[in-house]
Amino acid sequence: MMTTSHIHMTHKYGETPANVFSDFDWIRLHEHELLEQYGECSVIVYQEHVLGVGGTYEDALENAEHNLPLDTEDITPVHRRIFHRQPFLRVHPKTTESS
Repeated sequence: MMTTSHIHMTHKYGETPANVFSDFDWIRLHEHELLEQYGECSVIVYQEHVLGVGGTYEDALENAEHNLPLDTEDITPVHRRIFHRQPFLRVHPKTTESS
């Protein structure tokens, strides 16, 4: 028996699912907590809930498939790579005084 995925990571051009913007905002707001809980990883989020986590996009998507309830309708979650950001270093050139 062949199973069909209920997770659709793409959508038709011009048709943005309602959850996309709020899910990306949620990830941005909770990025620190996600890093603490999962470390650097790929996350799949739908309606402000983490569905899948993995070292790669494919691993996170597979994990999300396993975490879906059997009666789930088709969904369009978002993917984001979570990682520690390096602080931005500003270098100011030394000013030389000319005579």
